[in-house]
Amino acid sequence: MKRILFVDDDASVLDALRNLLRKRRNEWDMVFAVGGHEALAELDKAASGQAAFDVVVTDMRMPGMDGAELLKRVRDHFPGTARIVLSGHAERDAVVRALPVTHQFLNKPCDAAMLRSVVERTCNLQALLQNEATRSVIGKLDRLPSPPATYLRLTEAMTDPKVTSKAIAAIVEEDPAMTVKVLQLVNSAYFGLAHAATSVNQAVTYLGLEVLRALTLSAHVFSTAEGTSICRAALDEIQRSSLATATIAKRMLKNRELANDAFTAGIIHDVGRIVIALALPDKHREIGVRAKEDTRAECSIEHEVLGVTHAEVGAYLLGVWGLPFSIVETTAFHHAPSGAANEAPDVLAAVHLADAVVHADEPGESELDRAFLERVGLASEIDAWRTAAADYFARLGAAAPRRVANG
Repeated sequence: MKRILFVDDDASVLDALRNLLRKRRNEWDMVFAVGGHEALAELDKAASGQAAFDVVVTDMRMPGMDGAELLKRVRDHFPGTARIVLSGHAERDAVVRALPVTHQFLNKPCDAAMLRSVVERTCNLQALLQNEATRSVIGKLDRLPSPPATYLRLTEAMTDPKVTSKAIAAIVEEDPAMTVKVLQLVNSAYFGLAHAATSVNQAVTYLGLEVLRALTLSAHVFSTAEGTSICRAALDEIQRSSLATATIAKRMLKNRELANDAFTAGIIHDVGRIVIALALPDKHREIGVRAKEDTRAECSIEHEVLGVTHAEVGAYLLGVWGLPFSIVETTAFHHAPSGAANEAPDVLAAVHLADAVVHADEPGESELDRAFLERVGLASEIDAWRTAAADYFARLGAAAPRRVANG
């Protein structure tokens, strides 16, 4: 049974939650704590002998110790526990303060079905990381703990069917560093703009809202990694290959919504490689050195060294960030798509094939799951997409990206 700790300063709210979630009593071991100090006491009690908590769900605004302070302590002392905060729309400043310590936000009031869905999803995602020591190390990261505030605001704004590109651009432009990074990515050769985009509004008009949101998330990931132990060449290679994979995967799908999902998944499908480099720099260097001397796929070496792969690590992170399940699942299984219980495999198939053709010249990296591609009707198109990828890089005047050992 999964152990869930619910925290609120109002005992009546906890009673209501207990009543709403009573049907989960056979699946979840639920504990309800009044306030942050009582919650910490329950966490300490678990650490001293009882089973650890898998998830903490806390209200944001509480006297004495608010949700942000509580979750900071959870992150520091119980890093393997997933952290979810409930917040109202009027608590935007508090939400921004909680960004570094929160895995996922839920708006209040939150209905029981949504709460159950998010908690179950979070628990299921934790199963992707069977190696508890690795999960704990990743949980301690303060560089990639949550999506950026800009991404959250974009996601919220895009739920308004009347939102304008100008309004969307204004959100991005409030973050100067994000603006610079988005314009850098948009104006890269991968997008092939006839004229340089000099404003975020131009970028929105040309690329569309979903692609801009994906670029914003990507910009956060890559800018976070700069100035760390990851060498510049390795970071550039990940960025180039991710953009290439995203662009090619998007072209494979005619359905616009699925194509946008494929672009988002493609541009962040290797985020786990960055997380491993940040959390475990020595192990990351070891993996890079061994990959240069070994003909096997990099993920096989990762599993030997860490017990997990960058695909699983990336999926876990994106999952607790609250990205659509299709994107999380694509990240988790982009090297081995047959392992996914996917009833709508288009996005996964596109990213799997695009990633393979981008790295077609590398030993071990061009292994295709032909049985899966046959099942989804893409096996006959493998050669055509390999040719398309080669033409794509030829038009850019660049060679296909190659894995660079972090040294």
